[in-house]
Amino acid sequence: MGGLGNLTVTGLGLFVGAGADPVYDPLMVQGLEITEQTISHVANAPSAGSAPGELTFSAPGNMALWADWVRASLYLSDYLGDLKWKACDEDRRVTLSYGGSGHFYNVQKPPIECFQHQLPLMRAYMDQRPDRSPEILTQLGFPTPYFVMLLGLQGGPNRYTFELIAITQVLAAHTAMVVKHHLACRRPDRIGAQIMPMIPTPAHASFPSAHATEAFAVAEVLNALVESRSDNYADFKKRQALISKLAERIAVNRTVAGLHFPIDSWAGAILGRAVGQIILSKCGQREGVQGYRYCANGKLDFFLSEFSKDSNPKYGVEKEGCCAVGPSDLFNWLWEQASNEFELSR
Repeated sequence: MGGLGNLTVTGLGLFVGAGADPVYDPLMVQGLEITEQTISHVANAPSAGSAPGELTFSAPGNMALWADWVRASLYLSDYLGDLKWKACDEDRRVTLSYGGSGHFYNVQKPPIECFQHQLPLMRAYMDQRPDRSPEILTQLGFPTPYFVMLLGLQGGPNRYTFELIAITQVLAAHTAMVVKHHLACRRPDRIGAQIMPMIPTPAHASFPSAHATEAFAVAEVLNALVESRSDNYADFKKRQALISKLAERIAVNRTVAGLHFPIDSWAGAILGRAVGQIILSKCGQREGVQGYRYCANGKLDFFLSEFSKDSNPKYGVEKEGCCAVGPSDLFNWLWEQASNEFELSR
């Protein structure tokens, strides 16, 4: 499931253990029991104190009290509740919409000949395996450490930034699976005998690439975050360039590994950009999503320079309306926590 393959069926395995309750050994449990029996009598005296106050009903601020995996479950439910899709058998097309305000992603299943045209491009990429193998192997799951490197993040001070990155990847992967399932496109090694993957081929469809979806969704969110905190990142434009270039490299690494066609990366990058914009809208950082239609051109490769042009008819990419997305209290809370981690005066 893109980076979800090693993280349980929902992807929330990434959060499990973070903020979870400790497990005591039998000796500790026995010690606690003895202590309770020994000292509890001092709390039995009558007290005139009032009952403790209740937590505020349905308040975003309560999120800080929950375990990480519980927050992740809430983000996932909040996001998926408004995600809708339609699969049209007649022209083998899938459209995604959000919140009933129009679709933001429109993609048609490429014919088998389109994928066959991609095979020579893939064969040429395989020569890069000796140089890229360490990256490919360490990006089997979510490649969070690579984004961390670009922003100088630290586990303690930036815990909520890590959480924002993680849930963006999880949501992007879930969205990609919807499209993959309906389009049902074969992997490169099933179409061309000359393509021999260097790592196991995941048991789901090829088009679009979930790794590309995840990487470009994170790039969209982090590019907005570093720009909003230009007081902390005075060189934010350079950081943005690095973040976008990293997303491209993560996507292309999957082609080098023999798992994805370049057009898979095109479809995934377009979807990832949209997912990132949905998350930013739910965080209160924009008002909607730019919609795109993609019709794959099997004779062309995937390049960040071409993707960055937005509308690019030569490569089969066209803008197609906008989709309004309202803010979410949960995501707005997360954005505020992550943003506050870059306060220079704290």
